Amino acid sequence: MKSIKRLCLLGFFAVLSVQSANAQYGMSSDAGMSLSIGAGNYLLSQQVLKSASKGASYGGTTRRPSLSKAALDTVRFAPTGSTAGLDTLVSFYPEQQRPQMRQVYQQLHSAYPQVARQIGVPTNDVASGLASFLAGSYMAYNNKNLSNDYVKPLADQFRNALASGGDMGRVSDADKQKLYDVMVMLGMLMATMQVQMQTNPDPQLMAQMRQLGKGFLEGLLKVDADRVRITSAGLRVD
Repeated sequence: MKSIKRLCLLGFFAVLSVQSANAQYGMSSDAGMSLSIGAGNYLLSQQVLKSASKGASYGGTTRRPSLSKAALDTVRFAPTGSTAGLDTLVSFYPEQQRPQMRQVYQQLHSAYPQVARQIGVPTNDVASGLASFLAGSYMAYNNKNLSNDYVKPLADQFRNALASGGDMGRVSDADKQKLYDVMVMLGMLMATMQVQMQTNPDPQLMAQMRQLGKGFLEGLLKVDADRVRITSAGLRVD
């Protein structure tokens, strides 16, 4: 069986090929990979963007809202056993590539719980998935690793922002899981590839990773990628 690292390389190039195909038809790079996955549009709410504005740091101690456990729990979900997120990702690839790409993403998804324990975030939690996706995109765009210590504050920031909006309680577990699964798998793909680039640099591949990270950051946050900062206090948009 191919190693997960080799599969990640395959998956990365496949994502790039989908991105290029989308561009040929006038579609933005995030059209198929972030905004068309059901509840994904919810994450573009002003609550999330406001939490990332300059000076806000809900991930730390400054301006952190006081929310009940019940409110915070609305960001989590009970696993449904659905493979809708995986199916959505795989559907963007040519039919002949789908069996192999399903294997790529399944292995990435299976590896995530161990990663989540290492960075201190819960699984089955939309905020954790979003933080992992943004961290991976940020790493790809900036060609650098991100400290594990930065991901938990990022997840806490989004958990507070999403819970304070009051709408997460109306999102079904199935939609939350679909969004979470897609975010986790794409985040793992980019983060794993970035780690590989640190030991085996490839200028062409780095340039392609930067393009992919830029597309995801700007597609989700609707700001220039150069304005995005991930710090020990969470996400900030300068």
